[in-house]
Amino acid sequence: MKENNKFIKQGLSTMYDYASARFQQEMLTARKEFDILVPVPPEDDAEMRSRLIMFSHWFLMDRASESGKTPADIFFHENLLKLPYQEEVLYRALRISRISIFSVMDRYDRHVAVDIASDERFEFRMEEDMELQSSNEIMTMRFISMDNNTFLLASYATHHYSTREFMHAQLCALDIFDRAAYSRKVFELTALSIKSTKYTWLEPIKIYTGVTKL
Repeated sequence: MKENNKFIKQGLSTMYDYASARFQQEMLTARKEFDILVPVPPEDDAEMRSRLIMFSHWFLMDRASESGKTPADIFFHENLLKLPYQEEVLYRALRISRISIFSVMDRYDRHVAVDIASDERFEFRMEEDMELQSSNEIMTMRFISMDNNTFLLASYATHHYSTREFMHAQLCALDIFDRAAYSRKVFELTALSIKSTKYTWLEPIKIYTGVTKL
């Protein structure tokens, strides 16, 4: 498992280095867009690192470039003929990574995640145990499927359970195959989760629905 995680991280790093060199100006534009999409200024090193991971994943795998393709798409097609088989499998999986909001439960040595919009179920393992605060949590997560296994690529935020139905309605109204629009909505909801952790004296659902203006 550790080798798989190392392999995935190396692949993401390679793809990010490629995009940084190939799309410098577009990356700057994308960062401004992301700061509007997730308008939470970093307060410490851990939060800054988390936001950088969110941005890099969104930029690489969700946000279409001027050509209409994501950097992950472009990287894959430009390098397809020279990629070893395992790397081809990895980069193909990263191109179609699944980001959504999931109900997450512990099941012995595995975790089960159920997409709150589509009810699609994922069973996955992690390099390190995920500590859930309760038996069922609502989380923004990204998965990839590779060689008949599902890997958690990232867990971005935890949502208060009272916001589940609101988020369900928001996501069900979208086409999951419209990757750019769907991921944008997921990150908008994730930004609300982050905001709710900073205003703990307010009911989270009021922040999500805009009843409480901040």
